[in-house]
Amino acid sequence: MAVKTKARPKVRATEADFEKLTAIGSASRSPMPGASLLLEELERFAIVPDTDRRSKFVRLGSKVTYRDLALNRDRTVRVGLPGEANVDENRISVLAPIGAALIGLSVGDVFRWEGSDERVREIEVLSIED
Repeated sequence: MAVKTKARPKVRATEADFEKLTAIGSASRSPMPGASLLLEELERFAIVPDTDRRSKFVRLGSKVTYRDLALNRDRTVRVGLPGEANVDENRISVLAPIGAALIGLSVGDVFRWEGSDERVREIEVLSIED
């Protein structure tokens, strides 16, 4: 599933978010593309203390504006837990491919992966709000 043409950017998670993400990834038994990507990315996370507010990266609950580089389209979403997802409110789950790709990234990071349809997806983080 991973696209290896470029090195992936560094990803971080707070201790609390990492525990939740690990539990969600482990509990997801269905072959969802986002779950597979999340499990793949969990191995790469650098863990930071929950109290670290100096580091700006996508956390659970973050509002993120990203650009889909293939479509040249910007979108703003809030990344959260599966039960919080709501398309009408632009809330996406970390089990959705975009949510799994965004979690842990910083502004300016570009992330590439191959979707379940075998198309290469590429996004760039433009802004992050907690």
